[in-house]
Amino acid sequence: MKRTFLKVFYFLSLFIIGYVGLGLLIRIFKPEVHILPQFMEEMLGGEYWKEQSTQEQTFENLSYELLHSQGKDSTPIVFTNDYNSELGIFCFRGNAQRNAPTRGTIAERPTTFEVDWEFETDEDNRVSKFGIWGGGSGWTGQPLIVQWPKEAKQKMYGIDPEFIKKKKGKEVIVGSLCGDIYFLDFETGLPTRKHVSIHNPIKGTVSVDPRMNGLLYVGQGIPNGGRFGSYVFNMFSGSEVLFRNGLESDAHRQWGAFDSNSLIDPKTGYWIHPAENGMIYKTKVEENQRIHQPEKFRYKVKGQKDFGIESSFGAWNNLGYFGDNAGNVFCLNLTTMKPVWILNNYDDTDASMVIDIQENGKPYLYLGNEVDKQGPTGKAYIRKIDAKTGKELWRCSRTCAGSSVNGKINSGGVLASVLPGKKKAAHLVYGIYSRVNNSMKGELVALDKKTGKVRFSIPMDHYSWASPIDIYDKKGNCYLFFTDVFGYIYLIDGLTGEIIEKKKTDKVWESSPVAWNNRIILGARGNKIYSFLIK
Repeated sequence: MKRTFLKVFYFLSLFIIGYVGLGLLIRIFKPEVHILPQFMEEMLGGEYWKEQSTQEQTFENLSYELLHSQGKDSTPIVFTNDYNSELGIFCFRGNAQRNAPTRGTIAERPTTFEVDWEFETDEDNRVSKFGIWGGGSGWTGQPLIVQWPKEAKQKMYGIDPEFIKKKKGKEVIVGSLCGDIYFLDFETGLPTRKHVSIHNPIKGTVSVDPRMNGLLYVGQGIPNGGRFGSYVFNMFSGSEVLFRNGLESDAHRQWGAFDSNSLIDPKTGYWIHPAENGMIYKTKVEENQRIHQPEKFRYKVKGQKDFGIESSFGAWNNLGYFGDNAGNVFCLNLTTMKPVWILNNYDDTDASMVIDIQENGKPYLYLGNEVDKQGPTGKAYIRKIDAKTGKELWRCSRTCAGSSVNGKINSGGVLASVLPGKKKAAHLVYGIYSRVNNSMKGELVALDKKTGKVRFSIPMDHYSWASPIDIYDKKGNCYLFFTDVFGYIYLIDGLTGEIIEKKKTDKVWESSPVAWNNRIILGARGNKIYSFLIK
């Protein structure tokens, strides 16, 4: 008996040693593959994940279908940290998790900021049923910043030869309400090449293919004559290579806007783009720029309408997170295009889906809702969700209000994307409430990531739709830069809430900024794009 026990123990030990050893080797050479138990992956600092099963949750009121499927493709989509590149900010909020709107650091604690350059856009002064849109940028309107490799820079159509000579020259790419996409020198604000145009207002943020193959993805915000949909441009040839009509028979909703910012998986080349017609497009884009016909995820929820997706989705590994105008937030397996979980977000969702990988190696989702369909007054929540299961962990609420401005609904609540802190602020998450307590005012809150308790708050003179950004000094101290729609700009200590600088300008700030080291790029309503230096 004893001998049998020893034999079993001996072979079991060999198996465990071999299994763990194989797991460690695979982890070194194929880090995206996980065979070790979850607790071991977490001890080793890995981001353990698995293909989520649609059996993990029932969907009594949800019906969905995948249209024009190209057949079963088991190639896994894996959105990890490829977007969080040292070479640029390629999409809204800087990565697929929508949590990295800045790059680099500043030398020390800042004391102020000032305008370094400004660029004047064209203006579209045509009168449409949706008003006059002018130029500059609106919500979300975030600029991109790309530090092109020399070989890519040399391929750019019509690029300034002097810009090519700059070894680490960065290019600002920004879509404007006038319908143009501009290319500017990060340091000077001068054009690096001729703009391209869709001849219709661009409200959202454009996307650059993170493979740096020259493709630029643009969503249209408002129809003002001609086409209504999304576009792909080849920046190497200066030509439009694709137009996707948002007004199509497959859609449940006949509204063709694409304000939601798209993402491209660098490994597989799949382009994911939600639309305001209520569908999610999944399109294979090959390295040679061949664009396949899209698969279309179409869905309905019983008793609801307005399924358009205006907010930007977040992605983590094979999972995508989407919030729609009807108040649904759902998780979709991007490989299989099947839902994993769905929850009620109580109202229209315009703030982006933000994912934060915390110290336990698990992904958490932060989201907020507007006050729109609730009525003139309602509750706006910032919520923390277990990203794998959809379980709510905490919520923080404010009473907010919407109103009618020139006959248009002006929603209150949370329209700015939530911002997870990092480095010394890794225990905090920041959010902005708009039109608090039936007023035109706003409030920035810093919440404890674990408990949701308010650690400090900043009453704002006016409301804000623009997302705040986090800037760090070399010691890891955090500073926040944010704006409101009546022209105020704030620079605060992100750990204490101390206001370092607050300036009134004559601009309307709706779009979200980005920063690289001590330079911040931000567009205004009207006809201007600005560069600020933090000092």
